[in-house]
Amino acid sequence: MTFSLILVGVMLAAGAEAPGPSCGSNAQARALALLIIGHESQQREALFCNETLATAAAQRAKNLVEDPKADETTPNEVVRETGFRFPVFYPPVGNQVQAVANEMDSPESAIEYLAESFEHRDLVLGDGEFFSRQTELGVGYYPEGDGQGKYVVFIAEPYSNPGLVIKQEFSPPKMVTDEVCGKAWRSSRDKEFRNMCRKRWLERRDDSENQ
Repeated sequence: MTFSLILVGVMLAAGAEAPGPSCGSNAQARALALLIIGHESQQREALFCNETLATAAAQRAKNLVEDPKADETTPNEVVRETGFRFPVFYPPVGNQVQAVANEMDSPESAIEYLAESFEHRDLVLGDGEFFSRQTELGVGYYPEGDGQGKYVVFIAEPYSNPGLVIKQEFSPPKMVTDEVCGKAWRSSRDKEFRNMCRKRWLERRDDSENQ
């Protein structure tokens, strides 16, 4: 813990902004949040502490330690249930928002694992267009025993109104009857109408020949 505090002090001296309580509910969680925000490979221009995500991450870490069935609920479901609103294209079930580091003895070991993990690196460091749009951060920590603990990181994209909504309207299909086609369908400028009437005419002709 002493090393963690020293490292945080060094980062603050270098100009990194200390995350407030809204980034995590305890010192371990807030220390990891600072390491994520200030990581040398962080691709996002900014990360913002989100109290809703921090609360969800703290509860998620506790549940994963204490309840063997907790992981049956997907991270997207967990975050939605807290009231955080995703963009409309996020699936209701799945994981586009969570990274977990198990049995870690410090925030430094957690960030080292997450930054090198094939599974979690893109989310934590904002690598790629999808993850770079996720700018809301919350971190949770819960002890697992023997000086180790579980870290849960939630990073998500906040909801925004779609810039363009396209509403498609479809006309009902044309009903082709002898009365509609009449005798002048051949001279109609509507190609689709001519084709439908011609098809209708051929059907009637075939019917009369087969009688």
